Amino acid sequence: MSQPKDSASKQTYEMPRLTRRQSLAEVTATKKKLSPGEKEDTRCWVARAAYGEENPRWVLFRAWLLEDAPGWLRSLYLRHGQAFAPVVARQRWLAAGLRRLMDRAIAAKFQRR
Repeated sequence: MSQPKDSASKQTYEMPRLTRRQSLAEVTATKKKLSPGEKEDTRCWVARAAYGEENPRWVLFRAWLLEDAPGWLRSLYLRHGQAFAPVVARQRWLAAGLRRLMDRAIAAKFQRR
């Protein structure tokens, strides 16, 4: 019998190891092989700007965004989020408002489990 295609493409799980002062983004961000001159794409730029790199809530928001967010919002976020994130990082009032909205999304996703 031949093996299903899925089992041949699965990679072994490797437990992440945190080192001193390692950023959460370095551990949780999706890694891909980069072409020469290509920048690393970790996404969730706005959530990281609103919460801060070290706050794990941005990872929870990322899970909501990728799994539960309406398609139009996910598309908008992925299309414009990287350009919008520096604005969020500079404007504390904007970051605070976005955190409130993101916290609601996180609560809705994880309280129902």
